[in-house]
Amino acid sequence: MNEIGRIFISTNEAFEDQFDELLSEYEDSRIELIIEPSPTEERKLGSIGGLGYLIRKEGLSRDTIIIGGDNLFEFHPREALRAYLEEGSDLVAVYDVGSKDMARLYGIVDVGSDGIITGFIEKPEDPPSTLAATAFYIFSSETVSMIPKYLDEGGKPDALGHFVTYLVERKPVFAWRFHGRWFDIGSLEIYHEADRYFKK
Repeated sequence: MNEIGRIFISTNEAFEDQFDELLSEYEDSRIELIIEPSPTEERKLGSIGGLGYLIRKEGLSRDTIIIGGDNLFEFHPREALRAYLEEGSDLVAVYDVGSKDMARLYGIVDVGSDGIITGFIEKPEDPPSTLAATAFYIFSSETVSMIPKYLDEGGKPDALGHFVTYLVERKPVFAWRFHGRWFDIGSLEIYHEADRYFKK
């Protein structure tokens, strides 16, 4: 995507060597590895904490696409970028998991008729919808600047869903429904399922 100026891959100190080896195979000068100051998984900053560290360290102040590393999806990010530009508001990619039983396992969004998110609930007992928020976001420069402020105010640093809850109370956030499969590969079982699917 020529629209992308810089690509940051953020991880903690425990995985620095593995990522250095992986990125040595790429010749894209836009890619930069950011190492969070946390030596173990137990002492990591959390997804929002790590994002706040990156924003402060690199002085990020532009519209930004954020993708969680434990997500696999079939859509091209350009599709989401087109929707973001058309809507003119922050964007969260959402996936219909198909049933209330499955919805209880994820962060679920409640969406108005205009596609704007009216609420976000993490693993709800009584899901308001079956639309799961995936870890794919496009945030405006204004929203990027809100992340350090959220952390400074004592916001939870461990999951992006907490920030989404904070965000939808303050400005419009569009729920973009995409086509194709999505896998949350945080578990070995789903990782193997995704591996089998994409090998086909």
